[in-house]
Amino acid sequence: MTFTRRYYRAFGALLLVALVAIAGCGTSASTSGKPGSGVKVTVGSKNDADSQLLGSMYALLLENAGYTVTQKIPLGQTPVLDAAIKSGAIDMYPEFTGTSLTVYKLPQTSDPQQAFQSVSSYYESNFKLTWLDAAYGLNDSYGICTSQANATKYHLSSLDDLVTQSGKLVLATQDDGVAAAEQPVEKGYNITFKSVVKISEQLSFGAVTKGDADLNVCYTTDPNIVTNNFVVLKDTKNVFPVYNPAPVVRDALLSKSPAIKATLNPLASKLTTDEIVKLIKQVSVDHQQPLAVAKTWLQSQGLLPK
Repeated sequence: MTFTRRYYRAFGALLLVALVAIAGCGTSASTSGKPGSGVKVTVGSKNDADSQLLGSMYALLLENAGYTVTQKIPLGQTPVLDAAIKSGAIDMYPEFTGTSLTVYKLPQTSDPQQAFQSVSSYYESNFKLTWLDAAYGLNDSYGICTSQANATKYHLSSLDDLVTQSGKLVLATQDDGVAAAEQPVEKGYNITFKSVVKISEQLSFGAVTKGDADLNVCYTTDPNIVTNNFVVLKDTKNVFPVYNPAPVVRDALLSKSPAIKATLNPLASKLTTDEIVKLIKQVSVDHQQPLAVAKTWLQSQGLLPK
């Protein structure tokens, strides 16, 4: 959901000043004395529900601290966000360690802290971008899913079972799932799918249900796995890296306002896989707005006033 400001014509200078003072994306009319007073921040996110939720949380916490926040939630897929933060079109967005390891071809690891240190060092050295605290309790990894009917038909419970079946199976995947899921699985298990169909992650469940595909790349926190009675094939060889989220922030903004770290870092310890699954269900299945879901949850965790 992208929010835009409305601009009004004022009949006098005093009225114009007053309107500008209260304009913003949910920011309190009075931010005097707060650490973010006078600082503008643009927050982006990817299209998937978990990224929208995390981006919304960042925006709400920043607004509560007095920052003037522009939300570009959602903005696009990984390449769009990557380009946007490097160009300065956005100041921060939620990224996942495993995604960055894959995109920049860094050494894969199942050690969460090693993954974080790897991407953190790489981003700082190459892009002047800082990774704030990661939510190690939340692992939003990739997986290969299929319907219960297909699992029974092809005798699938783990990725090992694809060795004898993959040549006749069609895989549906979103764009980022090619490098992050399809290729590691094919290489790690020495298999080749019959064909690969590009489709959004949300639509991929329907593609399998309708028979347009046999398997789909899924996020392991997607509530559609439960609501559609899908099976996540076990990854016995650990080909998928860990995917812990963290805010990625432009160094230029942190230099201007170091208080952003203290504003956002407390969120990391509150986020868990179980919690985000509940929130994603509210957005993806119950069709609630990410911003509203994020606000209610932050209040329940004591991170926002009620």
